[in-house]
Amino acid sequence: MKEDQELRSLKRGLKVLALLNQTETVSITELARIMDLPRTTAERIMLTLVAEGYVRRVPDDKRYRLSAKVCALSGGFSDDCWIIEAAMPILHRVTQQIGWPLAIATPAGDHMVLRATTDPATSLWLSRRRVGAEIAMLNSSSGLVAFAHAAPGRQEAMRQMLAESADPFNRERAGNLRMLEMLAEPVRQNGFAFQPPPNNNPEQSIAFPVFVGGRYVASLLMIYMTRALTGAMVVERFAPQLRRLADRIGEAAASHEEVDADFDFDLPKFGTAAAPVRELRAW
Repeated sequence: MKEDQELRSLKRGLKVLALLNQTETVSITELARIMDLPRTTAERIMLTLVAEGYVRRVPDDKRYRLSAKVCALSGGFSDDCWIIEAAMPILHRVTQQIGWPLAIATPAGDHMVLRATTDPATSLWLSRRRVGAEIAMLNSSSGLVAFAHAAPGRQEAMRQMLAESADPFNRERAGNLRMLEMLAEPVRQNGFAFQPPPNNNPEQSIAFPVFVGGRYVASLLMIYMTRALTGAMVVERFAPQLRRLADRIGEAAASHEEVDADFDFDLPKFGTAAAPVRELRAW
């Protein structure tokens, strides 16, 4: 096709989709700078993609992300992508209710990848945790959930991979079968995981498995400050509701829908004790 026959607006729209596929989220200002466009042009392209359903605005933020519709164009849409699509609206609403950030992480090799976070929806958020950030699997609550709930055959393959990992936390813990089982067994019994030792950071996380069709796909996390909540308080106040939320997200993802808007988190009457925070990192 000759260049003068090409639709410049369509090419720009496709470039925006490709950019979002690489960066996860982008603001209008960033888009204009990266693509060297007037801000009004960048905004018009983005709003067109939103109107067509290929892009969504991140709740409580000025950033945009791909929607399930554009991912489905590839001929298939993975379970973890459906989980993000199903979960994001309800995660933001629950975060506003409880005051603590929620997140979704999925396994990628020997690390966990942060796929979604509600940091911007909390009064605690001062330093953004980047979507796409990675953390060693066996040095995270989300990773312990992923390992503990893997199918038996898959779990042994994971253990061997982690024992050869470049990350020292993974190598040390996967190389010691007794230590690894001591970490994994309570997760299987309790249905959740806390940040593994050493866990003396002022911010901690609790993670729950999200299943699709009976298969582990992702981890749902709540991040909290130890000066405001103890582990026992987190279990008492939030664990039943977070487990129910994780189950509902998995059910919604399996049926390719969002979590119903009337989902009730059922927060206990005594509420939460939120404290100011400089930065939240644990997940």
